Amino acid sequence: MDPLAHGRALLLSTLALAACSDSGTFGPGTLQPGTAATSDDPPATSEPPTATTSTTDAATTGPGVTWLMGQNPVLPVDHPDPGLVRVDGPGGVTYHLTSTVHDRDDFPRHTSPDLIHWTDSGAGLFGRTAAPGQSIEIGGAHYCARWAPEIVQLGEASFMLSFTAQRFAAPQAPCPPYDQDSGVYLAWSSSPAGPFAPPEKPWEPLPAGAQISTCPLRPDLPRSLDVAAPDCQGSFCHHIMRLDSSVFLDPQTGRWWLAYAWYTNTPPEVEWELANHGEHVHLVELDPNDPFAVRCDLAVPQIHAGNPHDQDTLARLAAGCPGCDQMLSMTRGRHDEEMTEGGASWGVVEGPSLFRRGDYVYLLLSGSAWDSAYYHVYWVAAKSVEELVHTNPDRLVGRFLIPSDGQSFGHGSAVLGPDGDHWYFVHHHLDHAPCKDAGACARDVWVSPIEFDDRGDGLGPVHIRPRWPAEDPTFTVAVPD
Repeated sequence: MDPLAHGRALLLSTLALAACSDSGTFGPGTLQPGTAATSDDPPATSEPPTATTSTTDAATTGPGVTWLMGQNPVLPVDHPDPGLVRVDGPGGVTYHLTSTVHDRDDFPRHTSPDLIHWTDSGAGLFGRTAAPGQSIEIGGAHYCARWAPEIVQLGEASFMLSFTAQRFAAPQAPCPPYDQDSGVYLAWSSSPAGPFAPPEKPWEPLPAGAQISTCPLRPDLPRSLDVAAPDCQGSFCHHIMRLDSSVFLDPQTGRWWLAYAWYTNTPPEVEWELANHGEHVHLVELDPNDPFAVRCDLAVPQIHAGNPHDQDTLARLAAGCPGCDQMLSMTRGRHDEEMTEGGASWGVVEGPSLFRRGDYVYLLLSGSAWDSAYYHVYWVAAKSVEELVHTNPDRLVGRFLIPSDGQSFGHGSAVLGPDGDHWYFVHHHLDHAPCKDAGACARDVWVSPIEFDDRGDGLGPVHIRPRWPAEDPTFTVAVPD
């Protein structure tokens, strides 16, 4: 069947609000890993941007690069859960940043040539609008709780947007409270500027999972639901993708992966859930010919990488460095309380971001509630994605962003710097006191360099150095001369 006709037919069904185009239709061209990228946007200028507090000075100059000094925050409130893509073009590198809007409007976009100077594009990624507090309509479905968007490049003029949302069959005015009933949805554009889910693809955004039209195994594999519904729907809980999606192409193997967070049932229904109640992170391999779809194979790799009740990892994090035991928890809430739900301890690991550097794949994860003073970022690393599983005693682990002075940090994107050599983590920051005392929990955007240490274990400089960002909000970025 023609993909357009197929999509239109499925849109007629109330409960199947989104359908899947046939394999290979995620962009006008085929997947081209490693192809030089281009952007429809002109390179961002170095003129002072609007709505930013960032300043820059030339710090030191080395062979072929200049080090620029930046000042956090680089974007003011409110831009939580920033997702970035680095796009190479004829005019140089451009970074495209988007962020959570909840129920305000369309996903925003900011651009930068250097991770320091940011310019508001003034246009949303979907090119649609919604009244504040109400759902936004895209392709016949209606979306609330619009969180954690992230753009990934598939080819020269092919981009995917993954995001979290509650999805409904009818308009929501106002949007209902969040009830752990969200899903992960995917949309395509020929440009990082959008519009994503263009009118000629009315079956988008797609609920993540195996292809709806061609994979009879879809219900038995990790997936998102067509419409919002809580709990695990009678399935394995890690098979219900809920939030915080991140798509990763491993440049060493050419394999595509989707990282996402999921919840256990509330209240817990089995003994394992009682001891591991909360939010976890899983990775699943995607179809090598269509990264919009989970591989249609019951043997598809599924990696449980983040468990908030994993005591072995917690112990290794605490012992990783002097001071690494400070403000370390996966189970603290806004009021410094030990969180519980359904009568059981509730833990959180979320916000996955993957990158490869040399022989190692790195996974950055955020722990504890996002509005907690304990919200932090830790890292795990291994030579393959499969070895990132939390039960692997040989994976490397360590703390990265450690809360202090009432400031907490988390949920962002790891990106390669403008020089093509150094790595950076672009994430959000929370001033906890006004959040705890008055509910003022808006978050701004910070940049933290990812630096690597040699700990004398024979592995070389592969361990990410811990940082206390609140102690020094400045940072440096290497840019080509």
